[in-house]
Amino acid sequence: MTGTSVYTVSRVRNIVTANLAAVRTGECSLADAEARIMGALSGYEAQQGAAAALRDAEVTANTPGKTTSDPVLTSARAARIVAPRTGNQRGRVLIGLVEQGGATDFELVRRLSMLDNSVRPRRRELVEGGYIRASGLVREHYGTAWTVWEATTEGRAWYRRASGGVA
Repeated sequence: MTGTSVYTVSRVRNIVTANLAAVRTGECSLADAEARIMGALSGYEAQQGAAAALRDAEVTANTPGKTTSDPVLTSARAARIVAPRTGNQRGRVLIGLVEQGGATDFELVRRLSMLDNSVRPRRRELVEGGYIRASGLVREHYGTAWTVWEATTEGRAWYRRASGGVA
């Protein structure tokens, strides 16, 4: 079970079940069954690690900025210019949300010393990627209600992998 095998929880469970049955019937030794089971578990863990690395890259990948479907010339130019910074900005927004335990766009702008026109698009990209969500809470700043955003399980997992922190 090496090479390009795809390991799912179901497949690993079947490998375990088949090998235990083989041990019970005397078709193979316990050591052989253990080696096959451990190989399947290692393959599954490697796949999970690779999948996590791909997801992590989504947060920090530099991409063109967001524009409307028919942007004016200055907006299109700004979207291209910001591309080298978008990954870093997305990472900063997600780290800020995790470390603060949730925040409004207004709070993120202040805490991260970023422009609101940088925070909002990066936050929207993180929502679209499943890393953050609206918490259901609202905070007021200068008489205006603002949505409180919080990290999802996937967002906190990214934070732990990226920083070695606890989230």
